[in-house]
Formats: sequence, C-alpha cells, structure tokens
Amino acid sequence: MINRSLDKPLQLLAVIGIVLYFTVVLLSSYLSGPHSANEETDGVPAITGQQAADTAVRFVRQHFTLANDYKTSTLYQTHAERSGYLQKEHLSKTYAERFTKLPLDYYEVEINDSATSKTYYIDINYSNQQVIGWRTYISPSTKADTVAAPVADPQLLAEQTIAEQGYSLADFTKLDSAPDLNNKNGAASSPGRMLVYESKTDLIGQAKLQLSLRISKGQVISFQPDFTIPAAFQSWKKVQNNSASLMTNISMGVSLVMAATALFIIIRFRRAITFRRGLWLTFIFLAIYIGNNFNMLPAFRTNHTAGPSQFEALFYLWFLNIIIAMMAVSVYLSVLAGRQMWSRYSWNPLPDWQDAAFGSLVWKAMTRGYLLCFFILGVQQVLFFVAEHAFDVWAVNDAADSVLNMTIPGLFPLMAWAAAISEETVYRLFGIAFFLKIVRIRFLAVLLPSIIWAMSHTQYPIYPVYTRLVEVTIIGIIFGYAFLKYGFMTVLFAHASMDSILMGLSLYSLGDWNHILIGSFYLIFTGLVGWVLYKLHGNKKRRALSMPRLDPD
Repeated sequence: MINRSLDKPLQLLAVIGIVLYFTVVLLSSYLSGPHSANEETDGVPAITGQQAADTAVRFVRQHFTLANDYKTSTLYQTHAERSGYLQKEHLSKTYAERFTKLPLDYYEVEINDSATSKTYYIDINYSNQQVIGWRTYISPSTKADTVAAPVADPQLLAEQTIAEQGYSLADFTKLDSAPDLNNKNGAASSPGRMLVYESKTDLIGQAKLQLSLRISKGQVISFQPDFTIPAAFQSWKKVQNNSASLMTNISMGVSLVMAATALFIIIRFRRAITFRRGLWLTFIFLAIYIGNNFNMLPAFRTNHTAGPSQFEALFYLWFLNIIIAMMAVSVYLSVLAGRQMWSRYSWNPLPDWQDAAFGSLVWKAMTRGYLLCFFILGVQQVLFFVAEHAFDVWAVNDAADSVLNMTIPGLFPLMAWAAAISEETVYRLFGIAFFLKIVRIRFLAVLLPSIIWAMSHTQYPIYPVYTRLVEVTIIGIIFGYAFLKYGFMTVLFAHASMDSILMGLSLYSLGDWNHILIGSFYLIFTGLVGWVLYKLHGNKKRRALSMPRLDPD
C-alpha cells in the first residue's frame, strides 16, 4: 500500500477541510442575504445562443436592411459596473425584483452584413428572448446612400421607439445635455444625433435609468437603456482597480527579476545542469494554455469597440500567445534553476522519469495532493465566508472569463494543469529557493513568493481587492510548507486538483447534463492522471527488468 502512517496528519487535515467546506456552504446558504460574493446574478440562460441570434436577425430585418450574406455570433455579456454598484450597496435583490426587463446578464448578438459593411449589436434578454437594445456601426469606407432618406423629426422617432420598447414616455424627461452612454462601446464615432431621456421614477439607490438613442437618416441606429452610476462609486472602484494594477505590476516586475536570476544561475552552472529536464512540463503548460486561448476566442470578443469584433479578438489572441510563450520560458528556467539551487541543500524535490521509484512517488504525490487539496478548499471557503460577512467582499461576473463564452467549455478545466505547472515551478520550486538564498529565514522564504504570487491574482473582479491578496497569500503559505515537506509533485497535484475541482464545478452553471457530467469527471481527473503515470512507469520498469542480458563474452 502507498499510504503510510506519515500521511495521517494530511488525512486529518483533509477531514478538517471537508468539514469546514460543507459547514461554510450550509451556513452561507442559511445566512444568504441580498447579495453574495459567489452569486450568479441572473442564473442559467433560458434560451440558446442560436435562438438569440434568430431573434436579432428578425429585428434587424424589420428595422433596417439585411442582405442574405451575413454572419452572426452570440456572446454572453454582463453589466459589470452596474452589478458592482448594486452589490456594494446591497441592492442586487431589489434590482432583480424591480427591473426584470433590464437584466444584468444578457446575450449580445453581433451581425456582420458584408454587403453593406454594417455591424449590428443586438442585446437580447436571455430569459424571455426580448430585444433590450441595439447599436449600429457603419464602416467609414462605406459609400453614402445615393438616395437620400426621408427627413423625419429625430425627437419624434426617439419617442416612438421608446414607446415601442415598452416604456411610458410620460415617465421620462428629455435631457438637453447628457453623457453619451453609447461611448462605452466606441459608438461616439457613429453618425447622427444623440438624444437622452431620464426616468422620473426608475431609480435604484442613486442610479437613474436613462434611455440613450442615436438617430441618423431617419432611423434609430442605437437604443441603449442604462443606469447612471454615481461618481462616488466610480471613484472608489477606480482606486481599487489602480491598487490591483499596482500590485499586478509589482508581481510582474519581481517575477521578471526572478526569471533573469534563474537564467543567470543556469548559465553559471550550465555544466552541472541537464537541459532536457523540464521540457515536458514546459510543453504541457504551453500546449494547454495556447489551446485555451483559442478556446476563449469568443470571450476575447466581449471587449469590442464599435466595429466588427473578430479582428480585435484575433490580434489580442496572438498577442496573448506571445506572452504565454514568454511565460513558458520562465517555467523552463524555473525548473532548471530551482533543481540546481535545491541540489546545494542535497535535496531533489522533482524526481525524474528515469528514477526507479518515479511511479510510486507520483502515486504518493497524487494521494497526498488530493488530501492537501481538500484541506485548502475548506480553508478557502472559511476565508471567503469571513471576507464576505466581515469585510463586505463582493464579486462581479466577468464576461471575458465566463464558460458561456468558450467554444468548448468542457476543455476549460484543463487549465488547472497549466496554472499548477507555471505557478508551482515559479513560486515554489524556484521562488522559495530564490528567497531563501536572500533572506536566510525559511518562513520569509515561503511568505515572500506567496505574496508575489497573490499580487498577480488581484486583477480578478473581487472587491475590495486587498482581500484577494490576503486569501491567496495564506493559500501560498500552505503550498509552500507542503512543498518543503513533501516535494514539488505533491503541491503540483494539490494545485491541479483544487483548480480542476473548482473549474469542473463551474461547468455546472451551464445547466445541462452533458456539462454536469463533464464537470464531474474533472473532480477525479487529477487522480486519473496520477494513476496513468503510475501504471505507465510500472510497465516501463517491468519491461526493463524482463529484458534479456547478454553475457560479457
């Protein structure tokens, strides 16, 4: 048997973690209030992306012109700014009850008409398939219409559209001057006249409902209902985002210094280094991450400007792939330099495939990794609970990270291995050795790379941002001490198990049985990887032992 008495402390920690996890989940369910840091604002879409696209096409054909040669794409979108304000002010439940026709989460259908070089963005309520708003973009290279459109009173067109969209004009006041709400998607470059109407009655907190319309050539080419978020909240959030950016930049800067140091160490001790080591880990990281980037191409389109989103998304895709290639180099350098630095302490935290005990060590690491993972999941749930109820922490949905915006959502949990490989090699295998050389104190050598690692996680839309720094630092300390006690492979499997479970559970939000089954598979996927490696190495060792030996004569 692989499990020894020395794993009993880990087994106890795993039991504690499981108890903590389910206790917090049940307690959170019991105490759930108006808002929650883990709350999905509008639930699972009630319609498919294709149904939303069909609705958008019908709408465009009714209100504009659409040739037969067109393309559609459907994206999940969210009003992150509005959602953040509502959660901070504890108004999410009130909003959901009052403004069912203006959901925070919705489908956005992009229609590209190649015949007219026009792009339409149609917002669809994914609960009832109703059109919420729209924007029209006309390419600057498009020739002007040879036949002038009939002249119509812009205000009359605007008021007719407001009534057609189900709003009572008597409840609104026309503003003489108001901010261009369409500007958030680059529509400020659109032609025509902008009209803004402000509601007299629809108010949530200090945010007022405004209807922003743009009229051009006798058509309402843009209609956007939105809420004016108070300047105080926007200023507060800007400070938070600036703090997150600063911490992220510090993390990147220190990580670059670490990578440069790793390169120096490799050059300095090149005669003692076997350069093939680390290649497989680097290749796995690179393959998974680049594959995930292509899988997230629809997500990259969510931050589009006014024109077609495909070109911007492709540019960002290849730019990101270059960044990931640089990260892969960092992973490779960290493996080589980390092994070299630990060899000075007569310790090899990362065994090789050629080692006779590699298979059994992988099996041990996998089982220990799961035990450690269960403990960390419990600790993380406690940290989330304390942060939410003691420090008023909240999170907003991010369309750019949603599984709804992935080509194949079922591949997303594979990213658990990319994250585990890169972060454990850089911040544990090399990072602890790097800081131990500088500070000579083991606790600081574990703490400092944990802080640097945590700083890189503050860009997630969780507020206040400092709480994410504290949470990830604590988890990093646990990983660090586990690395020192059990070696690299244990923390690699623990990290991969943890992320694989969380990412697998995220597939449950899609609501269909296929993705629920796929998500459930990822709960055991890390164990399956360990078992396969254990079996493969065992077969290799048995083949080596069974090979006939030639007599020396």
